[in-house]
Amino acid sequence: MTDKQIMADVLNRLVNSGYWGKGHQNIDQLVGWMKEYVKENGARIKKAINRLRQQRLIGRKKGGKTIYLNRRYIKEIYEFIDKHLTN
Repeated sequence: MTDKQIMADVLNRLVNSGYWGKGHQNIDQLVGWMKEYVKENGARIKKAINRLRQQRLIGRKKGGKTIYLNRRYIKEIYEFIDKHLTN
């Protein structure tokens, strides 16, 4: 998987679970689910999460241990998923 595909997969998992604003996903749990598909023991996944946060597509809660989707970027989130996620 490319870095963009990892980022799109993270976004897609958050969208499918409905983690918009109030809802939030534990980062370690998310990394655990994705680790079997991505090499380097979750380091690339955490890097992708940080890049998504820098782009303001996701935010962090609870001292940075959980993430959620930014409602202000709904259109951009769906466009990113459609462009980079291959099924």
